[in-house]
Amino acid sequence: MKIITVVGIRKSGKTSTVVALIEAIRRRGKKVGTCKTVFCPTFSMDKATSNTAKHRRAGSELVCARARFETAFLYPEALPLSKVLENYKDCDYVLLEGDYFASVPRIVCAHLEEDALMRMNSRTLAFCGRISQKPEIELPLPRFNALENADALLDYIDSKVPDIMPCSLLDEPLPPVPGVTDDGFCQCGCHHHEKKQEKEALQILFEGSEITLTAAQRETLLGWIKEARDAE
Repeated sequence: MKIITVVGIRKSGKTSTVVALIEAIRRRGKKVGTCKTVFCPTFSMDKATSNTAKHRRAGSELVCARARFETAFLYPEALPLSKVLENYKDCDYVLLEGDYFASVPRIVCAHLEEDALMRMNSRTLAFCGRISQKPEIELPLPRFNALENADALLDYIDSKVPDIMPCSLLDEPLPPVPGVTDDGFCQCGCHHHEKKQEKEALQILFEGSEITLTAAQRETLLGWIKEARDAE
């Protein structure tokens, strides 16, 4: 199994690079899996009013939502990378999108030289994304335009990345990259919208004290209220 993480500033071409690699891998008859890291502090796969959320609140340690064409397991915690990768044991490649802390080889997508160099570390292999279309920018590592030649990028990955099996060592996070402001932060920008959060907050009176709830807490509370009303 070859494991790669693709990171970069917003709108720099991360997803496009991952998609191009997936297609190139499949053309070669190999199996590939992906894992998208979401840093948004309010993001959840499960809405507070859903039936599966009710299962979790009641105490179920593992919840499964099974539909006609897909199956989703919902754990009440963020699983370590080694545990997540156990589900990819049949894959030849695993592509992580947006995981800055995985101690695996890294591809950096960027717009500008500053964006690219700030996100380099000792495991960086190459640069991709929008910066690959700017030959005037000098970079210390090879660059690849995955949209035009994903096979060349895949050949390079094959020559540089060894096959490994998931283990607990993958759970040891790398130190943060100095100066990088979006590593580990929500890429939807919600952490920049404090006024919006304040506007969406809900104030309640509890035992004589006024308490302000966040938007996420408000959604959960309203879900409980709806659940109680439905049960009446």
